[in-house]
Amino acid sequence: MESIGEIIEKSPNYNKCALYVTMCMLDSDSSNTLKKLVENETDYFKLLHSLAVDKLTDKDGVFNIRHYFCEFL
Repeated sequence: MESIGEIIEKSPNYNKCALYVTMCMLDSDSSNTLKKLVENETDYFKLLHSLAVDKLTDKDGVFNIRHYFCEFL
């Protein structure tokens, strides 16, 4: 991600692991729709990154990656 100019960590909002898992979640849930909106893999990757950052830095705090994937937290 850094090679294409994307930030991988922003304390205290997320680290590279949280970013990766969120990007994977978005890819799994919405890849068919997202791929209709972009023309190449780099743009697709940047779109996933941007959407993941949106979720991880959302001010209302509704989305929490740890709670999303870990029932016991």
